[in-house]
Formats: sequence, C-alpha cells, structure tokens
Amino acid sequence: MTISLTYMPDPATGRRRNPATHDAILDATGVLLDEIGFDKLSLEGVAARAGVGKATIYRWWPNKSSLAMEALLREAGPDVAFPETESARHDIENQIRKLAKLYRGKTGRVVCEMIGLSQFDAETMRLFNDNYLDPRRGAVKQVLLRGIKNGEFKEDLDFDVIFDLLYGPIIQRMLMRHAGIDERHIDLHVALVLDGITPAKPKSELI
Repeated sequence: MTISLTYMPDPATGRRRNPATHDAILDATGVLLDEIGFDKLSLEGVAARAGVGKATIYRWWPNKSSLAMEALLREAGPDVAFPETESARHDIENQIRKLAKLYRGKTGRVVCEMIGLSQFDAETMRLFNDNYLDPRRGAVKQVLLRGIKNGEFKEDLDFDVIFDLLYGPIIQRMLMRHAGIDERHIDLHVALVLDGITPAKPKSELI
C-alpha cells in the first residue's frame, strides 16, 4: 500500500488526484534522489522527469522536503514492518536485519541526507520525526509490549531508550561511515540489547 502524507482531493477543484500522475511524480522523485541526491533535487527537475507541470506538484506538496519524505516512506515503509510470530524477539531481530539491508542501499543515502538537512531546516525535521521516526517508535513499543506479555522481556522497560539502543548504532554507522552495517555487527549489538531486557531464568531451568 502506498504511504501518502498528502493524498487528498485537490482543494482548488475538489477532485481527487490522478493516481497515475501521483505515482509518476513519486517514481521520478525516487529516481532523482538516487541519481543526484536530495541537496540537488528540485521540483522543476521532478516535474520534467515525471512529465507533469510544476504547478501540479506545488498543489500537492508544499516543498521538496515533503515530496522527498513521501517518496522515502513509500520505498522504506512497507519493507520495515514487523513480522508477527510467536516470538517478539525473533520479530525484532528479523525486522532489524531487513532494515539494515535497506540502509545499505539507496534508502540509506536518502535517510542520511534527510537527517543532515533537518539540522538546518525545522520543517524537514518535523516531517522526518512525525512521519518516519515516531511511527517506528510506536511499532517497536507494540512489539516490546507483546514480548512483555509473552514473558520474553522484562516489564519495567523504557521504550524510548530501547528504541535508541536498537537503532542508534545502525544510524550512527550509516551517518559516519566509519564501519559497515553488516549482519555480524547487527546480530551482535541486537543480542546485547535484547539479552539485557530478557528476564533471568530461574535456577531450576539452568540445571
């Protein structure tokens, strides 16, 4: 399912957007983000690549930050959903492996640019937090709650801290590029975090 921040009837005409035009604009945005990056991206360039008028883009997206964010969410959103099995721990491990693979490619480069720009652009920071980070924090909280209910995790968790511990190292490596986001690193740091929130087994089970 396409994730849209602004998919609604055109306020000027009351008519719904043309889905084909909407997708063409997002496709063009994704291609240009890959080719030239966010900094050089322009609404004029997107309009030319998509074969639409610049006014069409301005009617639906107020600026290139909102357009790039929607293109990013369309690509990254469906691929980072948590699976739901009998083990919340396994679901977290599998989701983070999928996310790390995504961050090793084009999506990682775009996320880095959005984070960088957000340091100087309050609107980009708001869009990134509201539409990218906050939903992921909510999803992690739900899977942790499921793990608590299943007895896999301790009950007194600070969900924001756990989120930062799980995803912070990945984002740091992606931004600083001092080391790769390889599966060995992912498995090691995720195990350290999850082992720390796993209840100790009774001595009788250790014998």
